[in-house]
Amino acid sequence: MEQRRWVNRYQPQTLVTATMLLYIEGVFNMARGVQALTVLGLLMIPAAYFIAQDRRLGWYAGVAAASASVLVRLSIYGFHFNTIFSVIFPMILVVLLMHPMSREHQRVWFK
Repeated sequence: MEQRRWVNRYQPQTLVTATMLLYIEGVFNMARGVQALTVLGLLMIPAAYFIAQDRRLGWYAGVAAASASVLVRLSIYGFHFNTIFSVIFPMILVVLLMHPMSREHQRVWFK
């Protein structure tokens, strides 16, 4: 019987952290009220769930949503010093998902 889980603790630490951060960022993006970020938030939550289920589609969706979140925030807030605080978590999310350990794990084990 296949087990459904929200976070897969058997994955590398980078993917587990990215999964949890995708859930958190998804909820906060929906709460911000900006339409583009709300759509990205709605994409991040299923992406995190699919990553926890070892699905390659979730990893691709997570990378796309995190990268788009960085670009949207830069386009909304511009290139100022204060933008760093708005972009830091999506950037960390991109780094975690693109880390060699995460990429290798999804390449070998994801369906």
